[in-house]
Amino acid sequence: MKRLHFLQKVLRGLAVLWGSFTLVFIIFTAIPDPARQLAGQQADAELIEDMRTKFGLDRPWHERYFTALTQLSPVGPTERGWGLRLPSLGESFVRQESVSVLLSNAFPGTAILAFASLILALSLGIPMGLLATRNQGGLFDRIVVGGSVLGMSAPSFFAAVLIGYLFAVQWGSWTGLPLTGSLWDLNDQGERVICWRHLVLPALTLGIRPLAVLAQLTRGAASDVLAMPHVKTARAFGASESEVLRHHVLRNAMNPVLTSASGWLAQLLAGAVFVEFVFGWKGLGFLLFDALEQQDLPVVMGGVLVVSFVFVCVNALTDAAYRWVDPRAAQA
Repeated sequence: MKRLHFLQKVLRGLAVLWGSFTLVFIIFTAIPDPARQLAGQQADAELIEDMRTKFGLDRPWHERYFTALTQLSPVGPTERGWGLRLPSLGESFVRQESVSVLLSNAFPGTAILAFASLILALSLGIPMGLLATRNQGGLFDRIVVGGSVLGMSAPSFFAAVLIGYLFAVQWGSWTGLPLTGSLWDLNDQGERVICWRHLVLPALTLGIRPLAVLAQLTRGAASDVLAMPHVKTARAFGASESEVLRHHVLRNAMNPVLTSASGWLAQLLAGAVFVEFVFGWKGLGFLLFDALEQQDLPVVMGGVLVVSFVFVCVNALTDAAYRWVDPRAAQA
């Protein structure tokens, strides 16, 4: 049963990756004459034709599709014949670098930003939801509910501009936080160092919406668990509210929270474009924004595949965590 479940997860993950790749390829195939867009509107016909030949755009779409799909296969021709190999994402149309190098340089920044935002949302959202459940109808409960509505409805771009203006422009002398900056910076000696203070405002901005969702979700799930018979029995035996929340409510209420958190991690990785753009954070979102603007198809497809792969892995880890939290799911 476990092997069958594992095989199903692998096949579903491969289907997600294939579907993401195919969808992006179809969208970019519909663009009229990408070579002209890459060369510029003032370029002559000879230069445009050279670019078509260089990037393989002169071939039929189905040949380009199967060529790109074959390059992604971990099995294929190598220097010693057929065997295992590293999948290739191709070369960038605009930059003289491979897509793998560009993505490997950009992904750590986005991954750190996404994880920091999610950790912020989990470390604040779960306690806020539990405390609101403990004091239902009270002042703190109303603050959590109202704040969650505001947090969920605030667009990321608006929140980024507002937070950047307040904490970096108006109160910058007090907070010491810059408006723009990336993970790596140069110190006074010209050495490349990690600058963690550049992470504060982007992580805060990106974490507002998942924080609001997780707080509201924890509150609702905990309220449902509090109404269950085993909780009433624990109270009848003299358990305090803190013990009830810690031993009987928290673990049973984590299933929907874990599921939501896994989905938010994938969304944070894919949806950090505006936040990275406003704060000048050099990451995957910033790279994909630039690639979309320049119609750099290989970089966009590679970025989408990376995000899809992370989504599949996070989904698998969430499924394992779900089965650990609720042993009944492992028997299903």
